[in-house]
Amino acid sequence: MSDHKRLVHFGIGAFHRGHQAYYLQLLNDTLPESDRWYYTDVNLRKETRVIPDALRAQNGQYHFKRIAPNGDAEYIKISSIDRVEDASADPSVIRRIFNDDKVKALTITVTEGGYYLNDNDDVNLSHPEVAHDVGVIQQQNGQPKTLYGFLALALIARQNMDGGAITVATCDNLRNNGNRLASAFGQFIEAAQLTTLKQWMATNVTFPCSMVDRITPVPPSTLSDEVKQQLGVDDACPILGEDFEQWVIEDQLANEFPALDTVGVTFTKNVHAFEEAKIRILNGGHFMLSYVGALRGYQTFDQNIHDDELNGWLKAYHQKDVIPTIDDRPFDLEAYRQIIISRFSNGYIADSIERIAMDSISKFPQFILPTVRLNLERGHFPVSAIILIAHWYCFLSLKIRGRIAFNYKDPYLSTAEMWMHQQDPVGAFLHEPDIWQGLNKQYPEFGESLKKQITITMDAYQERYR
Repeated sequence: MSDHKRLVHFGIGAFHRGHQAYYLQLLNDTLPESDRWYYTDVNLRKETRVIPDALRAQNGQYHFKRIAPNGDAEYIKISSIDRVEDASADPSVIRRIFNDDKVKALTITVTEGGYYLNDNDDVNLSHPEVAHDVGVIQQQNGQPKTLYGFLALALIARQNMDGGAITVATCDNLRNNGNRLASAFGQFIEAAQLTTLKQWMATNVTFPCSMVDRITPVPPSTLSDEVKQQLGVDDACPILGEDFEQWVIEDQLANEFPALDTVGVTFTKNVHAFEEAKIRILNGGHFMLSYVGALRGYQTFDQNIHDDELNGWLKAYHQKDVIPTIDDRPFDLEAYRQIIISRFSNGYIADSIERIAMDSISKFPQFILPTVRLNLERGHFPVSAIILIAHWYCFLSLKIRGRIAFNYKDPYLSTAEMWMHQQDPVGAFLHEPDIWQGLNKQYPEFGESLKKQITITMDAYQERYR
């Protein structure tokens, strides 16, 4: 092991490499070698091995093309990841990685669906993969399949060493993400009967909330050739991202942490205000417009913004439904909205609608439902939201019936398939508890209005998708 202080990351994707690893690179560039921090990145699932394998072959190094809406670009060499491990092939590497007092924190990006939360924010212990991991941890034998199983192995290793206190920082787009992970993981270890681990965690592990932001689309296949042409170096796994970045972390750390505040990261006691604005304006806007764009045959999100009608719908949704329901404002929300529209219009990023649209079943309660609920509670009928939600339903309906060609990925697609196989599929959708959490029962007039809008929207696309 080296003498450098270390972070570990679960879930090696373009976002992590363009965000957490990028920030650590910025910090390292200001420090002498002896004071630098480095990442050990850990792949958790066998189906995501391709990039980690390529990254390992390059000793963790790669290039990040950071590009502005006007096309100005810089190519940044990232060397803050110096180890890449594959726990999906050998879970024993977790113990070796975490049994090291140089490791101070774990960061996580496994997407919203990777937390297996139900509508009560409890971990779904009946999910086959979660139930499998409970057995693996109870027996201390086998291959985990979820974040919870790997995290349990990591914290068991920390529990048995001196100086094992560790910060576990989720960086996924979940409201109150740190507290929700702490609660769900606590339920997991109770199910696995790890009483002593739970007691140890109470004073040795923190789960700070965080808010993260940067658009990092799937890199184009030509990016490696472009890096070769521009820099004269071979890179099998470069990434692409916008020139905007933001990371807000709750000031609740169990151990040393890199001084990322010196390179633009915000440490605060009130992450909620930042995440609420970001999730509801940016992520909600992404969600709402992606399915309209898919129905209109668009490939990239900037095409949505350059469609005047869609841009107008999004502006109305933001200004009439979202911003008026955000009370705790850490910055000027209208100015923030305009920045987001500029970012969305970045044709040089060309963020794919396919990427943004995935996992909608788990995203809707996070990104959209709070806005709808708050509007109804204040007596405002969210007309713009209704129009856009109707397009989401229409997209799912046409996709499940095989009438639209779209590479849609969602671990909970079976839920939508059940709606579509009912005699009244729209009614089944409107009564889905995991989606609406009782809202339609409380405000039946909302459900009736949405039902009518779904009929109008479906009729509008009948000719196109016969």
